[in-house]
Amino acid sequence: MTDRSDMISITDKPIVTISEDLLKVDRHAKALSDFILRSDTPLTIGLQGEWGSGKTSLMYLLREKLQSSHVATAWLNTWEYSLFRGAHETTPAVLQGLLVKLKDACGDQWTLNDEAKEKWRSVVRFAGALGNQLLANKAGIDAKAAIDEVKGGSAQNITDIAELKAAIADIIDRLIQDPKNDFKRVVFFVDDLDRINPADAVEVLEALKNVFDIPHCIFLLAIDYDVVVKGLEGKFGPKTEANEREFRSFFDKIIQLPFSMPTGTYDIEHFLASKLKDLGISQQAGREELFAKVVKYTVGYNPRSLKRYINSFSLLNSIRKLDEAAEEQGEETDELMLFALLGIQISYPKIFRLLTASPNYLTWDAAFGAKHGLEWEAVLSNLSKYGESSLTDEDWERVVWGSCQSDAYLKSRVTNILELLNLLRNSFSDALDHQLEQAMAFAAITS
Repeated sequence: MTDRSDMISITDKPIVTISEDLLKVDRHAKALSDFILRSDTPLTIGLQGEWGSGKTSLMYLLREKLQSSHVATAWLNTWEYSLFRGAHETTPAVLQGLLVKLKDACGDQWTLNDEAKEKWRSVVRFAGALGNQLLANKAGIDAKAAIDEVKGGSAQNITDIAELKAAIADIIDRLIQDPKNDFKRVVFFVDDLDRINPADAVEVLEALKNVFDIPHCIFLLAIDYDVVVKGLEGKFGPKTEANEREFRSFFDKIIQLPFSMPTGTYDIEHFLASKLKDLGISQQAGREELFAKVVKYTVGYNPRSLKRYINSFSLLNSIRKLDEAAEEQGEETDELMLFALLGIQISYPKIFRLLTASPNYLTWDAAFGAKHGLEWEAVLSNLSKYGESSLTDEDWERVVWGSCQSDAYLKSRVTNILELLNLLRNSFSDALDHQLEQAMAFAAITS
């Protein structure tokens, strides 16, 4: 095993216990777990957020809290049930998987009597048979063929989807009412819906709503609303202002409680300091806030993006140390400057290319802008429409502003870019030009 003091990278794995919570999301987990324990059932909660925003980590924290609170929990990664399966095959596999995962998670507390256990087996066989029919290239879910497949081996056969729902409801109720365990409700954690085909994700959502909308059950779904939108385009067409309500209505029908990942409240300063320390990079006292602001102005607060950023910085920092040691330089490249330039390179390649052409951005003027395709009078004219601003009252700031206007993403982030460049100017003052030149030599390695 690698000694943590020798680590030079961090992995993109979700946290699984409260002790690993560097972003300080525990208060959200506590509030949600309290809500789950006190809410009426059935209920579906949607944890909404883009890829890498921490949905899986939050669900692990919730599971840790709920498992000690008379709750039966089952965890299912939907992408595992979509691998090597075609359209419509994922849903039956997910339904079957939920039942199997629940039994496995209950362990010794799976205290159903023989009759209920037989009913559970019949339900599992029925869900599996649906999948078998689809694998045999049947069109759609052929319930009758699935019924025929499971008949003959059981005294209790499921005869249609409605009876499937009733049978599952009966099994869950018997589990909850059984005095031989202390379960009060069942919580299903359904992860990675945004990693499967969007149309399949929508089908799974509909199936969960129709089949598992039963007493004692709560579902936590990790989902990206944009994935749902893409999956519904076959039904509603591309989303427009005219039909947006139809997309939202579908989502609202499935999700009773939407919860957006609180990325804006993450304790990035604490997370960043801890991860950099793990990599042997110690921030100078008083600079923690500056590093956190660089993150805010560049990659943002998505944990996955931030981990990639930190790994890239660790690599560049290692190269810097090796080069400076070989050349026996007396002065080290400033780590804050290197960190900031890497953030610009990752988030704003166009601005980084301008820095490559002329690192000291304070010297950028109309001539520099014209050399890089800007019509200076047009820039000034457009800026005048917005009134005066301290972020665009110098020529170099106008060059940055003008360079961002032809790109929708850069245009939306131009304030962050200007804030970052001003932060560097204020942090380094007269040494800015020298520090830029020195750090650019290393930052350009990964460009």
